[in-house]
Amino acid sequence: MRERLERLKASRIKFMLLVGGALVVVLARCFQLQIIQYERFYRLAERNRTLRFPRRAPRGKILDRKGRVLAEARATFSLSIVRGLSEDLRKTLRTIAPILKTRVEILEERLSEQRDVPELQPVVVAENLSISQVSRLEALRDEFPEILVEAEPSRYYPFGKLAAHVLGYVGEASRKEVEAWGVRPGEVVGKKGVERRYDSLLRGKEGYEEVLRDSLGNPIRVLREVAPVSGRSLSLTLDVELQRLAAQALGKRKGAVIVLSPRSGEVLAMVSSPSFDPNLMSSRFSSKEKLMIMRSREKPLFTRAIQGTYPIGSIFKLAVAVAALTKGVVRPREKLFCPGFFPFGGRLFRCWRAGGHGWEDLPHAIKDSCNVYFYKVGERLGIEGMVEVVSRFPFGRRTGIDLPGESPGILPSPAWKKRHLGVDWYPGETISLSIGQGYLVATPLQVALFTAAIANRGWYPVPHLRADLPVNKVSTGLPPEAFQWVIRGMRLVVEEGTGRAASVPGVEVCGKTGTAQVVKLERSKEIKPHSLFTAFAPCDNPEIVIFVLVEHGGAGGQTAAPLAGKILRRIFGEKAAGDR
Repeated sequence: MRERLERLKASRIKFMLLVGGALVVVLARCFQLQIIQYERFYRLAERNRTLRFPRRAPRGKILDRKGRVLAEARATFSLSIVRGLSEDLRKTLRTIAPILKTRVEILEERLSEQRDVPELQPVVVAENLSISQVSRLEALRDEFPEILVEAEPSRYYPFGKLAAHVLGYVGEASRKEVEAWGVRPGEVVGKKGVERRYDSLLRGKEGYEEVLRDSLGNPIRVLREVAPVSGRSLSLTLDVELQRLAAQALGKRKGAVIVLSPRSGEVLAMVSSPSFDPNLMSSRFSSKEKLMIMRSREKPLFTRAIQGTYPIGSIFKLAVAVAALTKGVVRPREKLFCPGFFPFGGRLFRCWRAGGHGWEDLPHAIKDSCNVYFYKVGERLGIEGMVEVVSRFPFGRRTGIDLPGESPGILPSPAWKKRHLGVDWYPGETISLSIGQGYLVATPLQVALFTAAIANRGWYPVPHLRADLPVNKVSTGLPPEAFQWVIRGMRLVVEEGTGRAASVPGVEVCGKTGTAQVVKLERSKEIKPHSLFTAFAPCDNPEIVIFVLVEHGGAGGQTAAPLAGKILRRIFGEKAAGDR
């Protein structure tokens, strides 16, 4: 009996210890949750009963040099879904899809793309809603508290395609941009052009609205509201009327036109064709029109003015002429004979004129674009002497323009060829390079700045589009006298040579045509050459540099020069009218 009582007593003690231990654990856990982790769980509870709705900041305006609006923010309506408030998300999407005139699968895909956004944060699934759609969606709010219709600023480009490659477009931030720029998932950022280059200035700062809600998710009252801060406006050097004139002159042809100030580097017009409508590209979501732009074989998103690299043909003869005069391998009035061919290395290098040009000095060789003259000059210079001087111009490197995606082009040399192709330089390649053939390619902007260097007799400005940037000069360190003789030749080109179509009554225009042969690789045969023309005016006090490129446009004097002349006559005609 006694043993039984002892066992019972021991069992009670064990039970009490067990209960006591459990009670201690419970109390300790309660202490941890209610005292130690109070702040954390209080914040979680608050988050469950409050919602924070972001308020997009209107992007700053983009203006041309005369204050005309190129891009602005306009109020539109969008639809967001707060997934954490939905009891049956599929039912919600089935209900709103007909109103939005879309499919449930598309809405699901849009939600999936923003799966990193917290469930109690709104995710935009539709934009640019009509008043009718807004009314029908608002009528569903009581049944579907997860639906949120709100007004938000959207980007609008009043001139459409006109300056699309300069302005660029906007879109929702990618994951990489969210990480790199510290923006919110779903926030709108610049994707191309000026919109991307100056995104931090234009974007502004988002605000938010913190709302208290009941157990059903319905809003009770606004707890806190922080207004968004609009982005700053940005003035460009672009002249929208000159941009329109250049675009109309180029028309539907593929190519580029650049007009800039040789003194300041201000880009007055920059056209790349074909173009695109940035209003279509700035949508958050894929559309038929947007996909057509992105998939087009014409590559309308490609900015030919700064990304396209082209052989520049006879325009390069101007650089070779400066190099020859600088190195003293030829005198300005020294005459070299052109019989129509030049024997070198066991082959004949031919002039474009079968019968030859006879005796030519440097200015007239530029006027006639005599190949044989420059073959002989190139031989005297040698590749090292040529590259030493030509590398001081903006060839083979980026110009520093305030646009993303600029190509450096290629200025070939023995070192470049060995590094990139792994083979030695051949002497015959020097002869070809002396007339702009071979591996040499440049962007239209590089050629325009090279022309500015000639116009300024030895220096060129860093090009820019932002109006308040200071002038930044780059000196070539080359003697001004070398440029004077090249300028004489360029003047003859427009007065008597292949550039006569670019002449302007009462204005001395200096120019050079180029006809760049293009090889279609898959058939190893030449197709219609690119047509090029570069010029500045007036000769003695240059105000304008213009470069025109027409892809597969034929001879430079037949296509590019007349287009440049049309633009120049309009520019100087308006200047003359303004002076009266």
